Amino acid sequence: MTGFWGDGGAYGAWVAHLREWGAGGDPDPAALPALRPEDWAEDTWHRLAVHLQEAVAARFDHWSTALTAAAADRAGAGPGAFGRTLAHSRTGLRNLRRFTAHPGLPEHVRDELGALVDESITRTQQALEENLDSLAASGVPSTAVELMRRELRDNALTAVLAEERAPAPGRPRRGLLRRRSAEPAPPAPPPDPWGAPPPDGPPRRRIIPG
Repeated sequence: MTGFWGDGGAYGAWVAHLREWGAGGDPDPAALPALRPEDWAEDTWHRLAVHLQEAVAARFDHWSTALTAAAADRAGAGPGAFGRTLAHSRTGLRNLRRFTAHPGLPEHVRDELGALVDESITRTQQALEENLDSLAASGVPSTAVELMRRELRDNALTAVLAEERAPAPGRPRRGLLRRRSAEPAPPAPPPDPWGAPPPDGPPRRRIIPG
C-alpha cells in the first residue's frame, strides 16, 4: 500500500465525489486523484467499482427523469418542440460520457463505463422509436406520429456516440482491471413521454482487478 487507504485518501475523495455527482450535484472532477494499481487490495477496488457503477446508473436516471419532464412540459407546444427538447438533452449525455473518460480512472474502467453508458443511450433511442410505433398502433393520427418520428431522428440521442468522450492526458497504464460476466441490475428507466414500457436500464458489470 502507498498511503491511499480504503477508508480515506484517494478512495474517500472518489467515493465522496461519486455520491454527490450521482445525486445530481456538480462537483469538480479535476480535483480527483489518479488511481494506481498498487494503491489498494482487490476488495477495495471492487468496492470502488460498485460506487462507480451505481453513480453512473443514478446519473443516467436523473437525466432520464429530466428529459421526461421537459417533454411533458412541451407537449402540444407545436412542431419542433420535441426535437429541441431532445437536442438540449444531449448536453447531459455528453457530460455523462465525459465523466466516464476521466483520466484518473484506469483505462479499462473508462472503457467499461463508457460502453455501459453508450449501450444505455442506444437502448433509450430504440425505446423512443418503439413508443412511437405504439402510438401509431393505438390510433393516434399518423401525421402527428410521423412528425414526432422525424424530430426524434433529426435530433437523435445517439448522435453523441460519434463524438469523443473527452481527452485523457496522462492515462494510467493498462491492465489494472479485467471484465467479469455481466450481472443483472434494477432498471434505470429511460425517458418515456408517451407511457410505453421502458427497456432495461444500464447494466451493471462487476469490474474487479485481475
